Amino acid sequence: MSLRRFQTNVPMLCLTLIVLALLLAAPVVVCAEQLNFPLAAFSDEELAKVRDWEKTWAGKKIDQNNVDQIKEFLPESYAGVYKKPEVWFEPKGFWFTIVPYKRYIETKGMIEATNKYNTQVKVDASGIIQNYGETAGMPFPNPALSDPVKGGQQIAWNFDFNTHGDAYHWFRIGPALEVKQKTERVSNQDMYELYWVSRVDVDPKPNLMASNPKGIRRGYYLHMYKPPEFIHTSMFNLRYLDYSKSDDGYMWYSQFRRIRRVSTAQRTDSIDGSDLIYDDEYLWDGAIPRNTYKYIGRKDLLCSRQMDIKKLERVSGQGMPNGIIRERLNTFVVEVVSRDPNYIYKKRVWYVDPESYYIQWTEIYDQLGRFWKCFENWTNQYTEQTTGEMKKVIVGTEFMDFQRIHCGISIQECKGVGLKEIDQKNFTIDNLQKGGY
Repeated sequence: MSLRRFQTNVPMLCLTLIVLALLLAAPVVVCAEQLNFPLAAFSDEELAKVRDWEKTWAGKKIDQNNVDQIKEFLPESYAGVYKKPEVWFEPKGFWFTIVPYKRYIETKGMIEATNKYNTQVKVDASGIIQNYGETAGMPFPNPALSDPVKGGQQIAWNFDFNTHGDAYHWFRIGPALEVKQKTERVSNQDMYELYWVSRVDVDPKPNLMASNPKGIRRGYYLHMYKPPEFIHTSMFNLRYLDYSKSDDGYMWYSQFRRIRRVSTAQRTDSIDGSDLIYDDEYLWDGAIPRNTYKYIGRKDLLCSRQMDIKKLERVSGQGMPNGIIRERLNTFVVEVVSRDPNYIYKKRVWYVDPESYYIQWTEIYDQLGRFWKCFENWTNQYTEQTTGEMKKVIVGTEFMDFQRIHCGISIQECKGVGLKEIDQKNFTIDNLQKGGY
């Protein structure tokens, strides 16, 4: 090659290298098909086997007479409840029904936000998201399941980024039960939840930062009607974007006409004599960096994802409703351990829905490593008021303490999901002093 020819091609060569470098440095735009989001619980081959299994079991009523035949698809503790209901002082026994698996598809807003923002998520060396609140959708649409630590943490972040329709209102009936005496203490309350960031369905999206100088992640507000001594007691809790900042919680005690700050040290206290601590809401209600996570694998479990709470059957004092609807689901299994060595639980095991990232089941162990509790979430789909799409939300939870033979139930009537507006004044002390929502 002559020197003249080489010199003539130098500008073109440099331009080519510059363009190539820019392309390599540019963010990669990934389409929904490439992301494989939302994930399906089963591959086509797995689903074919499930459908074949359903030919025998779909529509079947499961009780103590046949629970052994499907016990591999229940947590061992719950299989025991159905096998030996007398332990829970229920001589007539418990029963539930199996229905066919139905795939859940996330809302259009969730899918679009995931596609738009997942490549913008920034994490540090320990896997902690550094630009929390600046993105929306699922931060890890294809969690790194080949890496147990990384995969477990990414599943936990996806759980955290499910904003429950951005704004949500439900009415909760929650009896705490003494099954031996067949008595219960019922609490009724209106609850409202609002997300300031990571919003995917309700404008403004992806955040309310213009009206969020305090850097709030989300807030919930509740107004109590029962038990009688707590009538018109109300409270709110705010969680912040800053991981190091503790929640702000305040409660108005109507009988004393006083406002009290809810200390973060109380998050592991039993709530009004129930089997719950404050961290147990949604089966985990705390900042993700408070724990370590390890992905264990997949497990087919019978999960309640199409539960019409109006079809539940239960008499006063009964430990668990009859008529629960469950379907097979190939869940993610994640082991969760608190970074606080003095935390009340030694560990939790989550069984996570890979299509919605709700925790469907959790098993809980005490400080000595002994099995203690097992909780189950019931979910169902409701129409979003803003978009008209179907959104999966929690409609109830069963809380069972296997050491004390004690339990509680939360039945949640959805009053509105994807609400256009929840007044932000609800999350203020001034609102509590004026009598609440």
